[in-house]
Amino acid sequence: MVGAAGLVCVNAIAGGLYEVSRRNPAKAATIAPAAVTMLFLFNIIYASTWGTIAFLIPTEIFPSEMRAQGNGFGVTGWAIGVGTTVLANPSIFANLQNRAYFLFAGLNMLWVVVVYLFYPETKDRSLESISVLFYPSSPFNWAAERSWRDHNGGDIVAGHEAEVEKRRREAAGSPGFEGGSEKGATQHI
Repeated sequence: MVGAAGLVCVNAIAGGLYEVSRRNPAKAATIAPAAVTMLFLFNIIYASTWGTIAFLIPTEIFPSEMRAQGNGFGVTGWAIGVGTTVLANPSIFANLQNRAYFLFAGLNMLWVVVVYLFYPETKDRSLESISVLFYPSSPFNWAAERSWRDHNGGDIVAGHEAEVEKRRREAAGSPGFEGGSEKGATQHI
């Protein structure tokens, strides 16, 4: 969301600069450095946020046995998007001129909403537990977060470790386990 919000700002500023230079061509030379700065800022923000999505999200949300296919779909979607953008931009700029930047700002604003509503957070969550986020049939993020909370914080591994610890304690208290030592308990689990 932060990346999309940054792109909204950069595109809106670039569109405004372009509009000022169209209305007052005498100021175009003084506006040019700011416009070039917006171009660099756009590339920095895009490359560090949205440019990585097609390569990172599939590795985080697909289970191990499907990760290669998920990455393939992610990169394919990225290539189609980049190809479409490269083909469409000349026509968009020819027809809309500086308003193209406002169009892009609006589309990025739409992405802020889409990410907020539909993309679950995967930060600080184990790979094994990501599947819990996709249990609900609802596509909304709050359903995924509810599912996460309902399934022991989503940590399937911790849930398994808790079960193993419970069995170890039960075994440690049972007769015939080398005086209930930890060594004896773990040998029989």
